[in-house]
Amino acid sequence: MKREFEELFKLLFRAWWAVLFLPIFHSYAAEDETTDRIVVNFCAPANDAYPFFIIKNDKLAGINPDLVRQIFGESTLSNVTLQFIKRPWKRCNAELESGIVDMMIGGFDPKRDNVVYPSRLGFRLEDSAVSVANVCFSSIAGSQMERTRKGMQGQGTFTVGIQAGFSKQHSDKINPQWVELYNPIEKYKMLEKGRVDAIVQVCAMDNDYPIETKSEVIGFTNFEPLYPPYLSNPAYVVFSENFADKHRELAKRIVTLSSNIDKTAVYSRYKPKH
Repeated sequence: MKREFEELFKLLFRAWWAVLFLPIFHSYAAEDETTDRIVVNFCAPANDAYPFFIIKNDKLAGINPDLVRQIFGESTLSNVTLQFIKRPWKRCNAELESGIVDMMIGGFDPKRDNVVYPSRLGFRLEDSAVSVANVCFSSIAGSQMERTRKGMQGQGTFTVGIQAGFSKQHSDKINPQWVELYNPIEKYKMLEKGRVDAIVQVCAMDNDYPIETKSEVIGFTNFEPLYPPYLSNPAYVVFSENFADKHRELAKRIVTLSSNIDKTAVYSRYKPKH
């Protein structure tokens, strides 16, 4: 009888303990789940890459950070913290591939099979661009402009100053002679001195929004961008495989938001002043 009483007491004690304490532990777990924030490390170049990344007084501005901040607004991703990690551009690519950083914005490269583009998350790539950068030839009125315009119409060659690493993709109908320059300021001086007929610059976004060119920003007001743009480069949110595997639904949510943000409000900050 005594043994049966002891067993009954143990059962009652366990039941009482469970009723009293388990809800407390459960509430702490639920609270942790709702208060834990996911930190997304976005890699940005440490130096200016106008108009996409601009460093002012050690603060990061530019079209891409402005778009990304909209994506990660409190009203859209309230449980996520966006953190910008500034690196040299090549290191950004390497750290995304290794999973050290989580995300960046970049063009599509079919050879990069160790990062995650929207197409690997179930989206049509052509429908999921964050933005499209339009690139124009810019020239100076006179003989340089004449050669450039004729060249754009397929009526001869023309020399074009281009920064190293910039895309040389173009229509088969034109025949530019590229002069590749490693100093980012040198191409502007080459055009000013007449050593090239034109240079290349981002001149608009999404085909509809003209933006202030880099030459205007740094004071070369006699350079004229020639429309239509000769090249359009779509850009996408790109994730590390590690991030996409661990936070697949969040990655999909980011892609969806990137296609629906108010880009007009961002582009208007960079429109030409004249």
